[in-house]
Amino acid sequence: MTVRLSLRLKLLLLVAALLLVAVGVYLLLAVSLMTEDKLTYATDLNQTVAHALSMQVRDSLGSLRERLALYGELAAAEADPAARHALGARVAASDPALVRVVLHLRGADGKFERADELISAERLEPLELSAKDLTALDAASPLLPAAVVAEGLRVVNRSLPPSAQLLGVAVGDPAGAWAVVADVTQDRLLAIFGGSPLYVAYLVGADGRVLTHPDPERVLARADLSDSPVVAAALAARDASGGALELTAPDGRALLAAYAAVGLGRLVVVSEIERAVALEASRRLVRLSALFGLAVVLGAFLVSIFFARLLTTPIRRLRDAAGALARGSWDVDPRVRSRDEIGELAADFRRMAREIRDTQAKLLQSEKLAAFGQLGAGIAHEVKNPLTSIQGFAELALRAPENAAQVREALEVIEGEAKRCADILGNLLRFARSDPGTRTRVDLDDVVRQALRIVAHQLSTRGVKLEATFGAPPPVLANAAQLQQVVLNLAINAQQAMPAGGALYVTTRRSSDGGAEVEVRDTGPGIPPDIRARIFEPFFSTKPTGQGTGLGLSVSHAIVHDHGGELTVESEPGSGATFRARFVAAPLD
Repeated sequence: MTVRLSLRLKLLLLVAALLLVAVGVYLLLAVSLMTEDKLTYATDLNQTVAHALSMQVRDSLGSLRERLALYGELAAAEADPAARHALGARVAASDPALVRVVLHLRGADGKFERADELISAERLEPLELSAKDLTALDAASPLLPAAVVAEGLRVVNRSLPPSAQLLGVAVGDPAGAWAVVADVTQDRLLAIFGGSPLYVAYLVGADGRVLTHPDPERVLARADLSDSPVVAAALAARDASGGALELTAPDGRALLAAYAAVGLGRLVVVSEIERAVALEASRRLVRLSALFGLAVVLGAFLVSIFFARLLTTPIRRLRDAAGALARGSWDVDPRVRSRDEIGELAADFRRMAREIRDTQAKLLQSEKLAAFGQLGAGIAHEVKNPLTSIQGFAELALRAPENAAQVREALEVIEGEAKRCADILGNLLRFARSDPGTRTRVDLDDVVRQALRIVAHQLSTRGVKLEATFGAPPPVLANAAQLQQVVLNLAINAQQAMPAGGALYVTTRRSSDGGAEVEVRDTGPGIPPDIRARIFEPFFSTKPTGQGTGLGLSVSHAIVHDHGGELTVESEPGSGATFRARFVAAPLD
């Protein structure tokens, strides 16, 4: 099954396809560029966040380290225990985050001994801790003075479930004389790392364990993140400039991560953001761009419909006009007056229609003359007989001038034969005369009778028996001369198809739809199926050269269609051919 696509639909599909391709390419490029730009921006910002947080951590822990170091130096130089305790009290009071401060001094035997301890009971109470809990914490997670002295500064996670998030900050004397260990609440650091709803930033120690994290469960569990690619890269880095990388979390989330070294105690700040979150703005822009593109496509589609109608409506009118022209309506007007190429085409079409109308009129007249020539021999024979009678009776009248009755009889014969000649020649001249195409109410029986009078003698001389049956069909609005030409053409074609003689049956009747019908049936050899579809084509003929123009059936077909009728043929090889011309009945006056 062949699907027909109109020009309008093709234009709409072309415009829609071009717009969709353009919008699609734009969106692909936009997504690619925006994704690349956003990832670069998010990575840079991630590094900036990591560096900024590392500086804040350095400032916070640096000031605490300085206080603890100052306390250690002064306390080591003070021999009075009470004075050392007073120094410790001042240090504990200087920072509300300090829960406990422990001073270790190296003895004469080279071992460190606990020289002083200050515990803030009022600061332990909100943490739901007691001094015994701190003692148990020292046993479970000790900060050994010797190790602290070796490292200079050590920071560890000493949190206690269910809610005590503590950091152990230990400072050692480079000379090895003292070490100060402090337990500190994480309020200050949590304020640093809990400020962004998009970025997840946290602090890890030298062992890869979480020190500070927005998720308190990870802090209380002292989560080990040393297996994380970003933490492993941060701990392996030797410079403080930091770095960035993309990774996949254990739960499958794609992350953008950056790290920066704090510069104290091998601490590292890590900042992470989900890749989807980083690209959310660009994706929203892509969605809005897609909606905008869709709106553009829809708007362009509607506009293209409007312009397609402007373009295709004149073409459709030209197509309809061409169809009407093909059906024989010579005065058709496509009703296109635009000042463009289509308007010029419409003007050329109207000029062509006028030329075809004039050519058709000439063609009709030429076919009349062709039929006139074919009828010439028969007409001459018919006129010859009455002229012979006229001549004989004129001679008879001249020889018997005394016999008035015989002269009168001869003159009456002469008058009758002369009228007969006039009728024969009058019919022939009326048929041959060019007719402007005026249409009136016509009795189809009269038209058929006049046509058969002209051709009857030729049929009889060719051995063709003519039988006519008149069924009094309703009048039709037509040009009588043109309908007469149709009947003559069909009769002459039938006679030529029966060179050895035969029978021709002409019948008029009222058709089943209330119109008028003329049927011309012969007993000739019939029309082969392979040429039946071409018999109404102009200049198509199966007759030998010189025996036909190939226009008779074509002209007849055009005349019938021009009168709003239909000319059809039925034929089987060996069974003759039947032509039927159907016309619409003329409206009642």
